[in-house]
Amino acid sequence: MKQPRDGLTVTPSPPAVLLTPAQLTQELAALDDVVGFDPAGALRQATALRARAEELADHDATVSAILWQAEASQRDGEPAAASVLINQVRDAFAPLSAEHTVRAAWLMSRVYTDLGDRPAALEHAMDSVAAFGEDVSRRLRTRVLIKVGDLLDELGAREDSLIWYGRAEELAVGDGRMHMLVVNNRAYGALEAGEAQVALHEAQALMTLSTRYQRPLNADALDTIARIHLLRRNPGAAAETAQQAVDAAQQLETKVADALPEYLLTLAVSQRQLGLPEVASATLKRAGQMCGTEAYARTRARILEEEAEVQAALGDFKAAFQTHKAFYAADQELLYQQREAQAKARQTIYETITAREEAARYREEARRDPLTGLRNRLYVEERLPGLLDDQLTAPGQVSVALLDLDHFKLVNDTFSHEVGDEVLRIVATLLEEAAEAPGAGSFAARLGGEELLLIVVTADVAQALAIVDGLRRSVENYPWTKITPGRIVTLSGGMATAGPEDTRSSLLARADAQLYAAKSAGRNRICTDGKTSGAG
Repeated sequence: MKQPRDGLTVTPSPPAVLLTPAQLTQELAALDDVVGFDPAGALRQATALRARAEELADHDATVSAILWQAEASQRDGEPAAASVLINQVRDAFAPLSAEHTVRAAWLMSRVYTDLGDRPAALEHAMDSVAAFGEDVSRRLRTRVLIKVGDLLDELGAREDSLIWYGRAEELAVGDGRMHMLVVNNRAYGALEAGEAQVALHEAQALMTLSTRYQRPLNADALDTIARIHLLRRNPGAAAETAQQAVDAAQQLETKVADALPEYLLTLAVSQRQLGLPEVASATLKRAGQMCGTEAYARTRARILEEEAEVQAALGDFKAAFQTHKAFYAADQELLYQQREAQAKARQTIYETITAREEAARYREEARRDPLTGLRNRLYVEERLPGLLDDQLTAPGQVSVALLDLDHFKLVNDTFSHEVGDEVLRIVATLLEEAAEAPGAGSFAARLGGEELLLIVVTADVAQALAIVDGLRRSVENYPWTKITPGRIVTLSGGMATAGPEDTRSSLLARADAQLYAAKSAGRNRICTDGKTSGAG
């Protein structure tokens, strides 16, 4: 029988050998690879390591061990025990290092998430962000940013959550485990929001990352993909993938405390859609048995909803009606709680100076392409209409040039995607230089892939064409030998200058038609309104 833990009374399991301080530090760090899939085992190890740290009077190692005890307890379904341990650290070992301060607040955020109080969880997560410093590990900062994204997503602040996920992904690049976690959680949020195409795109990105990092998909990712199969009306594939998620649930890190019941729920939906309502009913019963605390209120409501569907499929319409009534009551209570939580979350984010500064900073970053630093499509959609309005009352003409790197796929295929990324960064620098020439209002952007945009505000069309063609020549004449031996990188472009009746869409459409003409004419040239410049 599982023994209750209050965070203070676990009997230590002494290490088999007496560890040196250096070995102790290594063993504590290694718990990161254990706590996600074996929290009970991690708790035993952390308790033993804590005993050794106290024996050595190693203050830092002792704090680290206690925080590992707290995380293991929280992941093992005992948030109260975790809270006791976190408060013990704060009371007995203050002042904490920046790393431990961030970690303690992040863990408390997880505790409050388990308790169903997401606004309080967000407050603790923001406290964690406020304690960031250069001496805080990159992985921990990534985890905190993911947590903020998760909470904002769950509280209905979808746009803000994507900003925080974007920041987390920037930190996670190169760390396969964290990178896949960011993309998975973002895909999960898209599914919850009913954004099927976005979720599919994120799932494809997740599978690409799995190959790139040579890491298998974890239980969260498998469940996400199973749900995408359901959206695409493929219950057979959904059931197979959901079963894999259930099997893996105790082995790999998950997003939230109620993960396994959620995976079982996905499996049950798949089974019902396959025409197996009896099997689905048994799966739902198993899921329901795991939802015994307040932390599972949302999951219990969803299980009731699916249970009504299964009962109807079995022909027991009276039971289905009663279960649906129970689901409706539970859902209304959740809706009320969510509205209150959203109001409190907005207060947490926007009523403090620090939070407002952070929000402004991440909104700016959301309008930048992370690879090149150029403006992105969102910025173009927001900024270009204003420039067109200004043109009606201020001097200067607005010209847009859609640009495409010629045969860029061959660069990736011949030299690698890393080289392709470096080419994009170099071209982005040349684009920025071109955007600086005409002055105020001009800017460069990356719309995606090798598709780029240069917007210039000039005295006339001739000046605009000279700037855009100058960019083309700068790209062609760049010393590419060291980067792409044997291949010169060139670009093609289509330029259009705005008239009084032009909108963002019409102007970009005309530029796109000119880009098509430039490619058809042989590439490495700029076309605009019947004129062509470039060597071809």
